[in-house]
Amino acid sequence: MEIKNNPPMTVLYSRHQTTIPHLNEFVGHVAKALYAEATRLGVLVSGPQYWIYHGMDSNPATVFTLEISLPVQGEIVDSKFAVKQLAAFQSLSHWHQGAWAKMPDTYGEILLHIEQHKIPMTDECREVYYNVDFTNGDNNRVEIQLGIV
Repeated sequence: MEIKNNPPMTVLYSRHQTTIPHLNEFVGHVAKALYAEATRLGVLVSGPQYWIYHGMDSNPATVFTLEISLPVQGEIVDSKFAVKQLAAFQSLSHWHQGAWAKMPDTYGEILLHIEQHKIPMTDECREVYYNVDFTNGDNNRVEIQLGIV
């Protein structure tokens, strides 16, 4: 685990109100649409996809905001997706390697570290998807970034 100061970046993004049980509704097709739109616009994709959560907790019934984002560079005119500049973001970062079903365990490790070290958190969390493998879950590689003060 490490504390990171993530720089600001421009993203194409899609915003959704959802709950934990409904996250699967966004897997795959939203990222494909963002990549297709970046290609159509002729902008450079400058990083992996980000899933940004605002106000999510461990309660499955909690409604929170999910922004699926793709970092881009270049002028964007007339996009079907929203565009914004993400602010700099300080986080406690930890890697998850393997099946998505085991991600709660990785979150548990991070939250335990935060509790033990009394690190104040924000309400933002990011998952940075460096490798997504729907065929072999052991190949999934995600950096989990919990916002800290």
